[in-house]
Amino acid sequence: MAVCVLLLPVVCPAADSGSVHVTIQPPAGTFKMGDKPVFKGTVTNTGSNACQGLVVYLSLVSLKAGREHPVDLEDWSAQKAVRINRLAPGETNRQDWSMRLIGSGRFGIALTVVDSNENRPIVSNLVRFDVQQKATISSARILPVAAGEPLLLIVIFMLFQWRRRSRRA
Repeated sequence: MAVCVLLLPVVCPAADSGSVHVTIQPPAGTFKMGDKPVFKGTVTNTGSNACQGLVVYLSLVSLKAGREHPVDLEDWSAQKAVRINRLAPGETNRQDWSMRLIGSGRFGIALTVVDSNENRPIVSNLVRFDVQQKATISSARILPVAAGEPLLLIVIFMLFQWRRRSRRA
């Protein structure tokens, strides 16, 4: 007895219908800790029906080799998600996603769209970027304070002594 297996592609309405297309683009240039780049996100309704109640959220992952993990956006971004009430056919919603880069290393960022009428989220391509470490202690900033404070205290002390002596005289 021969068994015939027919393999058919799995149908996913969100992916195959192409009703929503999402992208995210990084700003030009290199990044270092403390920078506040703005990533540009777009959500486009390419279908023939309006989309309603879309939730769009930002995902950030650390791509450090051997230590890959999701990054909590608590300190990185004040805007973690937006809701698009209605997106007409052919309409595009653009959002700026600002971030404050608080760590160094290799990272990836993506936008995810959740449509309550679909079975799967729609995710943009992952945009990779590097954040260079920024020295938090700089001798150029420490030396004036380290040398200046004692000198200032000496000058103040000497002024008080001079004033005190001039009052006695």
